[in-house]
Amino acid sequence: MNSITDTLEGLISLEYRHGFETSIEADEIPKGLSEDTVRLISARKN
Repeated sequence: MNSITDTLEGLISLEYRHGFETSIEADEIPKGLSEDTVRLISARKN
């Protein structure tokens, strides 16, 4: 490998050191639109 590739791979493997990280709660809804999906979305809104 050449030095540019080695440098890039080294940078890619580092963890991000700046800024912040937040964990957010996410809901997973099945694909497609059904009556159950609409009810689930409506329940989450209220």
